[in-house]
Amino acid sequence: MSELTYTNKPKEFKIHPKMFVLYLSMASMVMLFSAFSSALIVKRGDTKHWINVHIPIEFLLSTIVIIFSSLTIYLAYKNIGTKKFRVFSLITIVLACLFVFLQVKGWNALSANGTPYVGNPSGTFVYFISGIHGVHYVFGIFFLILLDRLYSGREKVLEYSVYYNILQQFWHFIGLIWVYLYLFFKFIIYN
Repeated sequence: MSELTYTNKPKEFKIHPKMFVLYLSMASMVMLFSAFSSALIVKRGDTKHWINVHIPIEFLLSTIVIIFSSLTIYLAYKNIGTKKFRVFSLITIVLACLFVFLQVKGWNALSANGTPYVGNPSGTFVYFISGIHGVHYVFGIFFLILLDRLYSGREKVLEYSVYYNILQQFWHFIGLIWVYLYLFFKFIIYN
């Protein structure tokens, strides 16, 4: 009879603990925006108080901008430790500021089109949900600027690149959330 050997070695996972925290945060953000989406769908069923909202063109433009910023932050991450890093990082910062500017312009366009923040539940949802997304994005911009300052002009930053990797994954995620919200607003709720 042959003897079986069993080793009780724990499996090693190749995920940084801070990256794991990011993934947990992303899961909570998915739940948050899913809850908002669900509430919006339920409220839309209240036809007595529902007024369709025209989604302004600025929201489409900001969607395009956020997609390009996702590309530039990826290129910055891939070029950490080189001169190209600073170029792509600065382009991402400019695109991020442009996204926020377009969001504010979109809110102004909503207001100009007769959709106030209060008084119309369908309009309130657009302001509130896009505002919550904007808060997440502004935090991303803050960390983007912080890491840009930290990594620029430094040669030995590869050992700390996990922080920029976390940032760029958060950036892609927040961008994806906005693309979802724009499509949800434009084609499902306010079609």
